[in-house]
Order: sequence, then structure tokens, then C-alpha cells
Amino acid sequence: MLSPANDSTLPAGPWTLKLKVQDWPLYDDETNGLGPHLVVQLDDQPPRRISSAAEAQGLSMPELSPGSHRLTVFAARPWGEVVKAPGASQQLRLHRVARNPSQLPASGSPQLIAASPSDLQHNEPVLIDWLLIDAPLQHLRDDDARWRLRVSVNGDSFLVDRQTPLWLKGLKRGSNAVQLELLDGRGDPLNPPFNSVVREVVIDSSPRPSWQQATLSAQALAALSGTPEPEPVTPPAAEIQTKEPEAAPAQAAPPEASEPERPEPQPAPLTAPSEETRPDPTELPMAAEATPAPADPEPEPAPAEPPSAPEEEPTPPAPTAVAPTPAPVTTVPAERTAPSSRLGGSARDLVSSDGSLIEAQPKGPLAGLKAKLGG
Repeated sequence: MLSPANDSTLPAGPWTLKLKVQDWPLYDDETNGLGPHLVVQLDDQPPRRISSAAEAQGLSMPELSPGSHRLTVFAARPWGEVVKAPGASQQLRLHRVARNPSQLPASGSPQLIAASPSDLQHNEPVLIDWLLIDAPLQHLRDDDARWRLRVSVNGDSFLVDRQTPLWLKGLKRGSNAVQLELLDGRGDPLNPPFNSVVREVVIDSSPRPSWQQATLSAQALAALSGTPEPEPVTPPAAEIQTKEPEAAPAQAAPPEASEPERPEPQPAPLTAPSEETRPDPTELPMAAEATPAPADPEPEPAPAEPPSAPEEEPTPPAPTAVAPTPAPVTTVPAERTAPSSRLGGSARDLVSSDGSLIEAQPKGPLAGLKAKLGG
């Protein structure tokens, strides 16, 4: 409440109540009716309901009677239920001409503000709800009852000990008397006479409000509950390409040429030597000792073919180790055994028919000098 200030004395004549509403939607229209709103309760007078922020900024109030008064403002739902969250209600004490403490409950004492039944109730079920201010805490441990509320409907009464809204059925058609009384833990009136309220409920054939209809649309439910209106859900449809095809992206400049990595040579599989490539043992140098020479020349190993360079990608696939295939062993019977020598020339020229070595004839101008000198 922005103005007037609490415990202020107002002059004669109408006055203006200014409110600032935060975190609470205000709604009212012809289709869905009253939605979330504010209730302005002055003493026991009929409540005034505010459903727009513009009205809350400057609400014209009637002239106060001489003496002291209680002004209570609280947030309410479309059916009149009190919002009992912290900060959802506030109370001012106002005076005119002079203060009269006997007209007000003691400061800090429990107070009962009847919110419903009210002018919104004309059909069953009927809402019974209330607001407690400065009520003592209870239900913190066993047997700690500090207050009770006695509800009487047409002479029948029952007790409640929790601040929970009630919905009643079974009222008669026409006028019904509903009384709310705040009692202490022993069942005696608590802070009388301020905490005893009588309301009349008239059950008639008035049209039911929108929140009492059997079904509600999503838009109506959002409006009455104060939540954002849901977005309409459209069924998925096949996408139709209406845009022109996008131009192909410009080809990026080729990267600078760099020397491709040389692939590691792969080991060539060993192949069996062929007899056509076997070298002639007579062309090899003669060994000091005679060794058996095979009749057929032994083949030289075939040179390994170099791996082919990759054509497209610079990086060749990783080489796969191939187990070499062992060459088949061919046993060739030796025709004869010939002595070997370290001397140059052909071995057949240095061996006689009986297997003995033939001495080489000296050549040159000094060839016979050694023989003449005796040896």
C-alpha cells in the first residue's frame, strides 16, 4: 500500500487508496469473467474487488465514519480463495476525527478476516475460506493446539484446526446462515468480539461462473489461473522448399604444394630362386679348400619391386607386415667334386684329368730367372 500511511488520520470526504501490485496478475473480461484479483476489505463492509492495475493505482474510497478502522487488502483467486503466501496480504489502521482503540483488536493479537462465503457464491459447492493475521503457531509438536475455527451452517457446526479452504455441499435453496468463530485451544472465543463473523449464502439458479464449467479451453484456463497463454500447437506439415537454391560456396584456394611424405618401403616377399638365374660356380673365386659345387648354378634372389607411390592421397596406408614365404629347398645331386683354388682363371684350366693341379708357366722377361737360379 502506497497511501495512505498506516495509523494515519484522514480528513472528511472520499479518499484515494493507492496500491502497487507485483508478481500477481489481474484479469477480468466478459467471456471468462473475473480472474485473479485483489480484495479490499474495510472493517466488515462488503468487499471490493480490483481486476486491473490501473484501478489499483488510484482506487476511490468512501468517507470513513468517525473513529478507528481496519483496512485489509489481499490477493485472491477467481473463486475468492485467499492467497496465503507471504506478502500476499497487508493491513492498515486508519482513523477519522479521533482514535477509538476499542473499535480495533489489540495490536499483534489474532484476527479473523472472512474471505468466503461472499458475493461470488450462488451455487454448490460453496467455498469457506478465511485469512488469519497474527495467529499463534501450532502443530509444531503433539497437543500444542492454540486455536480452532468453528464453522456453523444453519445451526450445525464443526471444528477445523488448519488454514485450509473448505467446499461445502448440502445447503438448502435460498438463504443459508454461515458463521465463523475463532476459538483458543480450550474452545473459548479468542479475542472477541472481532473474531466472529456471520455471512449469508443465497443458493439460486444464477448461471455458473466460467471456473465452474465442466470443461475449459486452454486459453480460458490460462486466463483464470494467471499463467501465460499457451502457444497454439500446429500439426507438423511437410516442408516445402520455396527458397532458391543456394549458390555453391566458392572453392577454397588450394593449399601450398608440399613434398609428400615418402612411404616406408614394405618388405618384399621372398620367392624361390629359379634355376635359370642360378650363377655358374666356376665363375666364383676358388676357395682354399675344395668344396662341393652344385651341378646347376644357384639363382640370385629376385630384386624386390619398389612400392608404387599413391596416386591420389599423399598419405599411403600403413604397411602391413607380410610373413616371407620360405623358398623351397631343392636338392641337386653333385656330379663330381672338383678342387678349388685361390688362383685366378677358370678352375678347369688349373686341374688335370687326374685331379692334380697344373703349375702355371711363368710369363714375361723374368719368367725363367727363378728356374735358372735354382729355385
